[in-house]
Amino acid sequence: MRLKAAAWARFAAPIAVAIAAIVGGCTEIGTSPTIVTALEFDSLPYPAVVTGDTLRDSLGHAGHLHAIAFNAAGNVVANPVLSFFALDSGVTIDPTTGVVTAQLRSGLVRLIASVGGLQTSPETLIVARRPDSVFVTSLPDTINYALPDNPSNVSSALTLQVATRDTVGGIQGTQGWLVSYQVLYHGRTLALTDTSIASLWTTASQPTLLDTTAAGGIGSRTLRVRSTLLPTTADSITVVASVRYRGLPVPGSPVIYVVQLRPLIK
Repeated sequence: MRLKAAAWARFAAPIAVAIAAIVGGCTEIGTSPTIVTALEFDSLPYPAVVTGDTLRDSLGHAGHLHAIAFNAAGNVVANPVLSFFALDSGVTIDPTTGVVTAQLRSGLVRLIASVGGLQTSPETLIVARRPDSVFVTSLPDTINYALPDNPSNVSSALTLQVATRDTVGGIQGTQGWLVSYQVLYHGRTLALTDTSIASLWTTASQPTLLDTTAAGGIGSRTLRVRSTLLPTTADSITVVASVRYRGLPVPGSPVIYVVQLRPLIK
C-alpha cells in the first residue's frame, strides 16, 4: 500500500527531526573541549616496584599513575576522571589515588588507563625483589686514546649488578632499577650536553646519564672521550654510578670507576 504525500510527510518529519538530533548530538560531543577523544599513558614513576611495597619514584615517594587526555582539537583536557587497570595479576591499584601496590609475586604486569570507552596502550611494570646490594662486575681498562680524536676512544664496559638476598637460593640480580651516573673531570661534573671532554654511551651509541638494570640486575655504560681537548700527558676521568631505593643508597652504592687516560703518541 502506498502512502499519500501528506501522510508520508507527517510520517517522515519525526524521523528527520530524530536524525538531525542524533547528528547534532554527535557533532556537539565530538567538538566539546571537555570530551576526551584521545588518551596517552604518561611514563611510569619508576620502572619497577618491590613485592609488598607501593610503586615509588626515584626520590622514594609513593608514585601516582598518570595519563594525559586530549579533546578533538588536540588540547589537554583538565582533570578528566580516569580509571587505571592491571591486565595481569600481582598488583592492586587504588581507584582514587592511582597508587600501585605489589603483591607476593615477581614478573611483568601490564597497566592501562581508561576513560569514556577509550584506553591507552599498556605500560609494563616490573614486580621485583628488594634491591639490597650493588656489586662491581667489571673494572674499566685504561683508554689509550688516539690523536687526533677517533671514535675508537672508548672504555671497556663499566658494569655493575643490582642484587637481592631476599630470595631462596642466594644472591640474585633484580631487574628494573635505575642507575644514575655522573662524569667528573678534574672535579667538575660534566653535563649530559657537554660532550667536549667525555660522555657515557649506551650499547646503541646514545649519550645518557641514566640506565635501567636488565635481566640479572645488570647495568652497563661505556665512556667515550674526546681527545681534542685532553692533555698529551696521563690523565683520568671519574664515573660515579648510584642506585637508590626508598630515596636511600642501596648498600654498595655509589660505585666509583676511575678510568685512566693515556695518549698514543706516534
